[in-house]
Amino acid sequence: MAKAIINGQSINYETAGVSDFKLRTPALLLHGNGESMAVFSEFVPLLSSSRGFVLMDSRYQGASQPIDETAPIELDYELMADDAIKLMEDRLGIAEYDIIGYSDGAITALYMALKSIKVRKLILIGVNSDPSGLKPKTVRAIKRELRSCEKRRDKVGAALMKLMLEEPHLSNSDMASIICETTVVYGQKDEAIKREHTVAIADAIPRGSFVEIKNAGHDVPATHPNELAELVRSLL
Repeated sequence: MAKAIINGQSINYETAGVSDFKLRTPALLLHGNGESMAVFSEFVPLLSSSRGFVLMDSRYQGASQPIDETAPIELDYELMADDAIKLMEDRLGIAEYDIIGYSDGAITALYMALKSIKVRKLILIGVNSDPSGLKPKTVRAIKRELRSCEKRRDKVGAALMKLMLEEPHLSNSDMASIICETTVVYGQKDEAIKREHTVAIADAIPRGSFVEIKNAGHDVPATHPNELAELVRSLL
């Protein structure tokens, strides 16, 4: 584990697998809302002999924490994208990289692709470009958790729930501006994201494609690491 001070946060990260990123393009792994890099713990060993990875905990999540705990909470996808870009490009000096983003991490990856030309390829798992892409049952569950967080005065937890309810707001025009090759991955039984919404994202990205994993739900990296590894081998 290592730490990088970025945008007022102590960002927790680590590298795994092939260590010479000049010889082999690494992949940045981005986790979902309220999680940590541990969501990829079953996936990374399947490819670590042939590929290099950078894993990070997004701000306020996992072991990443603000330098000043009394400061107002700053949490949005664009800021998380900026954190990740600064880690990869400024701290680690990586000239080109792929991104495998899951759920909130996939949204962050979209913002990164809009901001940086150093992003080579995207693999987006369980992604939505707008809160309208969430299924009604999921929205209700997030609102219940938000009320619970507010009741127990969990300000970070409440901010994470509000993030999913209020963001992102990426348009078809934004999607059309993404120039890198992009694969949008959908679990056939995803309980959180509407299938038609995810298909529309793939269709809106010029070099986008859609892949469905049979019998998988939303949490593909944790429940279907082997299928995800096979897909990554074929794409990156």
